[in-house]
Amino acid sequence: MIHLMPFIFILFFAMSPLYSKDIYTLDKEIIAQTKIDYGEKAVNKLLALVALLNSLSEKTQEQQLKAINDFFNTITFEPDIKVWHKKDYWASRKEFIDKESGDCEDYVIAKYFSLRQLGFNADTLFLTYVKAIKYKQSHMVLTYFATKDAVPLVLDNIVQHILPSSKRTDLRPLFSFNGEKIYMAKRRGLGKEIPQGKINLTKWTDLILKIKREKI
Repeated sequence: MIHLMPFIFILFFAMSPLYSKDIYTLDKEIIAQTKIDYGEKAVNKLLALVALLNSLSEKTQEQQLKAINDFFNTITFEPDIKVWHKKDYWASRKEFIDKESGDCEDYVIAKYFSLRQLGFNADTLFLTYVKAIKYKQSHMVLTYFATKDAVPLVLDNIVQHILPSSKRTDLRPLFSFNGEKIYMAKRRGLGKEIPQGKINLTKWTDLILKIKREKI
């Protein structure tokens, strides 16, 4: 069993200034390089994200959740094998926008970091693995907990609108995690905390390092 590295949490907080709610701009060099590598459409999507974040800075959390969920759900779903020629790849928010496509983890990652950038506390947002019953396969959604014991809201790319988990009977929760903790997942509140090292999350470690390098 591979251990979850303790320094993952240090890395997460070391990068937090990149997601300060006061930073809603894009470096000109990033814009220029994105245009060269991925074209004008990717640049326009990045600029649209920046504009959206700025427009949401004074909105309610409910409005922010809906807007971020809607924004990223406009991106096309494609499996990793088609986009990245790999069986399982966790794209950063920028990679997801650059490629204009991605799978369930990519939607969740992009939504998670955008909401964190808007000032959502880490203990309210969780990347949650579920079983998609209809499709008979593993799936990932973003869950928002107003309080630890609340029924979480589910931000998903399969069902476009946000619903409480109690209404998502098509999903069977497995476990939830973020940059701080891992829990067994349940429909109401967070379940039992899982000790560090019980679940392999090395992709999360790699993702944090990648985002830090991208500076966006």
